[in-house]
Amino acid sequence: MMELPTYPFLRPDELDRARPAPHPVVVVGGGLSGLTMALDLVRRGQRVTLLDDDNTVGVRGLASRGMVWAQRTLDIFDRLDVADAIVAKGVRWNVGRVLCRDAAVASFTLQAQPDMRHNGFVNLQQYYLEAFLVEALQREPLAELRWLNRVDAIETPADGGPVTLRVHTPEGDYRTRAEWVIACDGANSPLRQALGLRPEVYDRNEDRWIIIDVVLRGTSWPEERWTWLDAGSNHGRAVWRHKMADDTWRLDFQLRPDEDAQAACTPQAMRQRVWDLLGEQVDFDIAWHGVWAYRHECLSGLRHGRVLFAGDSAHLVAPFGARGGNGGIQDADNLGWKLALVLQGRASDALLDSYSAERKHAALENIRQARRSSRFVHPGPAESARMWRDAIIALAPRHDVPARMINTGRLCMPAVYPPSPLAHPASPHAGRALPNVVLDRRAQRSLHQLLGPWFTALVFSEHVPPVPEPTDDGALLRRVAVGAHCDAEGREALRRQLGVEMDGEVWLIRPDQHVMAAIDAAASGQADAALPDWIAAALYPCAYRASPDAHSPSNAGTHAHAHVAATA
Repeated sequence: MMELPTYPFLRPDELDRARPAPHPVVVVGGGLSGLTMALDLVRRGQRVTLLDDDNTVGVRGLASRGMVWAQRTLDIFDRLDVADAIVAKGVRWNVGRVLCRDAAVASFTLQAQPDMRHNGFVNLQQYYLEAFLVEALQREPLAELRWLNRVDAIETPADGGPVTLRVHTPEGDYRTRAEWVIACDGANSPLRQALGLRPEVYDRNEDRWIIIDVVLRGTSWPEERWTWLDAGSNHGRAVWRHKMADDTWRLDFQLRPDEDAQAACTPQAMRQRVWDLLGEQVDFDIAWHGVWAYRHECLSGLRHGRVLFAGDSAHLVAPFGARGGNGGIQDADNLGWKLALVLQGRASDALLDSYSAERKHAALENIRQARRSSRFVHPGPAESARMWRDAIIALAPRHDVPARMINTGRLCMPAVYPPSPLAHPASPHAGRALPNVVLDRRAQRSLHQLLGPWFTALVFSEHVPPVPEPTDDGALLRRVAVGAHCDAEGREALRRQLGVEMDGEVWLIRPDQHVMAAIDAAASGQADAALPDWIAAALYPCAYRASPDAHSPSNAGTHAHAHVAATA
């Protein structure tokens, strides 16, 4: 089992002398969202200072916390070069079983996904992911990691200038300034409180659970996910069992409303709870335990001047379907490229408003989905809700449709962003994450590997046709002929997953691997020349003029296009 690393405190320069210029970016919080955010930015050539009040990864010891990492998250980590380590250390299962009142109700088998770069998801304790991210950041000269640096206060000037932070360290306090601050400081965000921001509460549930992470000794269980609804061994409450790395299993037990949480956490009470479920022949060690209760919250806006919120500081969602950690990683994926272009002077800071709009939209969808799962697992006092759930469970062993209606936490899916200049409303695929289809298995080539660091026009043909009008779009736009990188199996996979042929169709892909527009072959010749205008309209929203044909190249701002050309 892993021993949590400790990182050294290094005396910040500001303790000895005032810093003449503000930091370009300060990330507050060295958890999953903060570390991903920092790594994304430095990989885009931006200098980042990360402040964390601790000197290790994880929280409260070897807590599993987030532990199911979705396919979309693995695609993001592929781009950041940490996915291989996660997949190698993690665990996958493909069989899930649901029991109710100790009787088998349904089972399902996850099908292999040979078309995709990552075959589904991986289970791995969150502290491993954080450690991999720290290791990657330690190799980056543009990243400065400041451990044991606790932010105690924040000042945001009325003139919109740089933000000032007051920071406490073991060797004294200092003040420092930042052009941009990204708050990744958790569910009880001190920065959020200091700015007087209160999230909108969508659900505050008194339902409580105890996590008991156990390491088996001399026993092996099938690598399957088991869910018990109304388990007799747990006083008619729910239980989950998941396999993680190091032969560690996470057990989540739903507590009774009148149960004393402190008493439930005694070693004997926890061991008895596990034995009641699995039998006293099971020999195990307890790696970690903790009690949690969930609530659903989201800030009204994720941008407040020069302070941007990400991860749990921006939104909270119950862990049904693994939407918390995966959502925070997608926050970083959405914000990183936008902030990098702003810092380079290649986009207006109004582009950051789209981060707030898109990721709040995603957070509210996650909350909706998690609430559906929570209501199925524990319908509450409403008699009609329980009757409906019990009817589904009664029919599930004999009928496929009610079996598919069982909802004990369906794994989160990639966000689909709403129509905007970044997701053109006339395009059927706009706003969706681009599936990372395998193009050539022998060459180990997948679709995301064809994408550039900024925008990419994927031309589904053997070659890129000449652009009718010359453009000077510099490194902001790259055109790639997909057909030149495919074998026969890859072409079939593209037909199955994207519905495309090698007929000249063009898909404009954003830097976060979401589709900005998909242009059919008949219109691709005219639209291809105007792609820089589309990009410019997105980067400079003030130059964008919405209209019924706002997705059309003729409506993009000419001033913005000139700026794109000038930055080449």
